Amino acid sequence: MKSVLVTGMAVSTMVLLGACANNYDVDKVSMMPDQGGDFTKALHMRYSERAKFERGEEDWASVSFFNQRAEMAAMGKAPMVQDPNDRRLKVDVNSIKMAGINLKSALGGDAPTATPDACARAQTWFEHWMEQSEEGHQMDDIATARGEFEKALPECKAMMAKMPMKEPMAMMPKPLIVYFGFDSADVSSAADSQIKTAIAAAKKAGVKRAVVIGHTDRSGSSDYNMMLSKKRAEAVSRELMMNGIGTKIDTSNAGETSPMEATEDGVKNRLNRRVEVMFER
Repeated sequence: MKSVLVTGMAVSTMVLLGACANNYDVDKVSMMPDQGGDFTKALHMRYSERAKFERGEEDWASVSFFNQRAEMAAMGKAPMVQDPNDRRLKVDVNSIKMAGINLKSALGGDAPTATPDACARAQTWFEHWMEQSEEGHQMDDIATARGEFEKALPECKAMMAKMPMKEPMAMMPKPLIVYFGFDSADVSSAADSQIKTAIAAAKKAGVKRAVVIGHTDRSGSSDYNMMLSKKRAEAVSRELMMNGIGTKIDTSNAGETSPMEATEDGVKNRLNRRVEVMFER
């Protein structure tokens, strides 16, 4: 009965070791082809370095930890930084927690794209620092891991200051309203100045389309007003093109059908003698 029990335990142990074997195959994982970008490629290399170090120390739990993360990085997936609360830290506890906050802040921006290897070294040395702190007895190794992290983190963040800041996209210009004299489709000098100001704002905002709609008041016949509103819209469209707006311009006219201020038929009204220009991205 005892021999059967011993044999069963041996078989179970062999099965367990077989299932975990890949976690310890550092050389195999380190040679995996990289499927991701520069940051995950750097993480793959740097995690493999940590796994090889722990193999030399015969710390198989740590070998497994770093090797699994190296494998994940090789597959193009960046492992999240381990939380300090997941370790039973014994040395540099407060420093590690503050360092974790700073590291996550750096990795949350564009730093991994700008300085992938420096950020990968910062992440892997940080986790090695925590691993050594949890063991708490190899003070030289703790100091080395901390020193390498503290050297890598500023390099991870350094290029961010040199990268040109993306200029925020300007706000869309408000709709432009150009007013006209009675029975006129001539653009006044004041209106011309308004148009140029609006064009400058449209260019800055990256406008792709301008919608131009002509209107009239209710004096005159509806047919005549439809023709007059078309002339007004065309006059403003020409001004837009002549001043280099460089976008698609859709021109239409509404005659007297869409007054800004409602009036009786036949009433002259300056607010209704207008062209409206709306801008779109």
